[in-house]
Formats: sequence, C-alpha cells, structure tokens
Amino acid sequence: MKAKRLFEPKDYAENIVIPQGKARWAVLKDAKGYQGDTEVEHHSCDVLISETEAQPIMDTVQGIMEKILDVCGKDNRRMQIGNNRPWRTHDDDPERIPAGFVQFKTKKRAFRANGNKPATPPIPTYVDGQKIDWSTAEYGVGNDSVIQIACTANPYYIPASGLGVTLQLKAVKVLELNKYVAGESGDKFYENAFADGAATQKTEAGPTGSDDNYFD
Repeated sequence: MKAKRLFEPKDYAENIVIPQGKARWAVLKDAKGYQGDTEVEHHSCDVLISETEAQPIMDTVQGIMEKILDVCGKDNRRMQIGNNRPWRTHDDDPERIPAGFVQFKTKKRAFRANGNKPATPPIPTYVDGQKIDWSTAEYGVGNDSVIQIACTANPYYIPASGLGVTLQLKAVKVLELNKYVAGESGDKFYENAFADGAATQKTEAGPTGSDDNYFD
C-alpha cells in the first residue's frame, strides 16, 4: 500500500522572483544529467546575489518549512527540518562564493521524448521581454550574465534527511548577456561549459516571441 502523504507540497509552494544577479552554470536549452550515471536530467541555473537581497528569499524558504512542521509535526513527532538548503554561502564554498553573497540553486526535472509524449522543452528565457528561440540559438547563457530567475519554492519531506525545499526553475530574464558558444566541451558540457574563465561574448540576444509574464 502506498504511504499516505503527510502534506501536499502544492499547498505550501510559493512563487519567487530572485533579484538580478550573476548567472552560474546555466543549463537552459538542453537538459543535462549530473547525478552519477543515472538517467536523471535537469535544466538548471544558479544565480549569485548579495546577502541583503537573498535574506527575504531565505526567510520565505524557512517559513515554508516551519509552517509544515507546525501543522504536520503534531502527527509525526520525528519530522524535523533538514540541513539541505537550495543555496550556498561564502562559509559553504569560500573559493567560489565571495563574502557577502549567496548563490541560489534552481532546477527543473527534464524528461526525454517517450511515445506520444514530447521531451521537456527548454526553459523560457527572455531578453527585453522577448523569448529566445532555443530551436535556432547557437549559444548559451554564460557565467556572469546578469539575470533574474522566476522559480517556485516546493517543499519535500524525506524521513532520513528531513524537511527541505527545492527551487523549481520556471523562467530566466537576461538583463546583460554573456554568450557562451560551445567549443570542444563535447560530453563534458555540463561540467566545463560554464566554468569560470570559459570564453564568452558580451552581446545582445536575438529574441523572438513575447514575454509570458513570469516576472510581473
């Protein structure tokens, strides 16, 4: 028998727009696998913002978990808030994250085409309110592009690790684009393509389509 859920994640989910910051490790067009040798693939994008701008988002995430604990913890006294967070600070990674900044991790599970079901489409990405046509774009959003991210804070509970929240990537707004143009990265695209120091071209994007109001 399938175990009964202690709570419905959608009942506690909250939409968030992360303020403009510097892009890190953007995988928006073609999903990439990064969990060992499994077939699990994601679109993903990290963004680096100041601690001051990050604090309200961190408070929102913490508030979601505390609300669930307050409601569900009465029925499951073993439930507790876990240590996993969808962000890292300078204390977590002093070599990559400057003092006074927080790096948020956003991601979205992607699925390959299966029978009549099409593959998960690329992440909607906008420049000047216009959507990039990923079917023709031959570049990616490189490190240090200035971006905003629209995402949804989704809670989860795993008995072994506790309550947590993931930031589900919904859309990206590019305010200043550093184009990444793939070179010889090949199958190591995810690990190397957006590494610090990778060649980029600062430029305007060639957009098509219209804004879907993710950032209103």
